[in-house]
Amino acid sequence: MGITDILFMVLIISGACYLLYRSLWKRKGHCQGCDSETCDVKKR
Repeated sequence: MGITDILFMVLIISGACYLLYRSLWKRKGHCQGCDSETCDVKKR
């Protein structure tokens, strides 16, 4: 594995972690296109 492979792997993993953070914790499970938070999602 070369340095470019490692950089691509880090980039992909960090992008996936960012999307996971944005969809689960920041928006608390709301759909990606919903900013009004009026979706039919069970709230805690």
